[in-house]
Amino acid sequence: MGLAPATAGASPMGAGLAGVGAGGVVQTSDQKQREVEAILDELDRLEEQMDQLAEDYAEALNDGIELDKEIAATEGRIKAKEIELAVMQAQLQNVALKTFVGKSVSNSLASILSSTGSLSDAVRRSYLTSVALNTGVSGLDSLQGVIEDIARERKQLESQRTRKGGIADYAKKRLAAAEASANVYTARQAQALRDLGDLLRNEQSRRAKAALEDAARQAKEFTKTKYSNIPAPSSAAGTAVKAALSQLGVTYKFGALSPGVAFDCSGLMVYAWSKAGVGIPRSSRSQYAALTRIPTGATKPGDLIFTRNPVGHVGMYLGNGQMIASPRTGDVVKVYAVSWSKVTGVGRPK
Repeated sequence: MGLAPATAGASPMGAGLAGVGAGGVVQTSDQKQREVEAILDELDRLEEQMDQLAEDYAEALNDGIELDKEIAATEGRIKAKEIELAVMQAQLQNVALKTFVGKSVSNSLASILSSTGSLSDAVRRSYLTSVALNTGVSGLDSLQGVIEDIARERKQLESQRTRKGGIADYAKKRLAAAEASANVYTARQAQALRDLGDLLRNEQSRRAKAALEDAARQAKEFTKTKYSNIPAPSSAAGTAVKAALSQLGVTYKFGALSPGVAFDCSGLMVYAWSKAGVGIPRSSRSQYAALTRIPTGATKPGDLIFTRNPVGHVGMYLGNGQMIASPRTGDVVKVYAVSWSKVTGVGRPK
């Protein structure tokens, strides 16, 4: 849960001592144990709520990134069409000058223009008019087609920019909601520490130790099952793992992807795999949708482990039931146990 570790000499749980709980009510050790467990469960629920809001924000950031690519592509097509249009306009002007002004004529027309015996002036004028009209109609049709293409692209660009503004507004609202949720979590955690102090820390430590033992035991069981028809781990997985581990202790921040400064959960995954030369989407939900899914029991170091439903968190598997992740506001990039029962799915970057 990100609470401070227990202080040296703290009294163990279940010592049979009575104490004063919230509101000054005298409690037995069993009652205090139940209160501690209830508070930790409450903090888990608050953390899940915060994860979902943070993921909404990260997904909006991802949508914005993808839309920026679409906008750039549309702008590129418009620029290319405008260049094409300018060239066509120049060509048509040149054709008109050559045909009607007579500054230059093609070889195919030279004999007709120079002939005085076989063709009458009326025939020559009729032929030239036909050539000019055919050239002009064809050119004007193409010209109009390009103009219409540009108009369609500009209309699409306007729509894309409108969507971009909507995404930005949504991202702003989701970030505000996530920060408000984080404030609730932090306040509740601080109050719990004031009320229960070392009892809360000890229970957290006990749960963390039990989780590591259980995760390692389950991981060992996984090795007994053989899987076929699934992609082998990327040869670059080791590089991704090292990159992730190099960020241990870096602060969590909503929507952050700043090595050595701050990460959110999906940002850390993007950074680590980019160091391995593999690009993956920006949010955990988009990563979950894009990556090759593999059975949980086939998880190998470097694979991404997704939790929550809908997906709201992601970490990288290290082996032996452990993963590295950037958990939440108030915490840092760290290694902790995989809660296998809460895994939504596993994705393998390639």
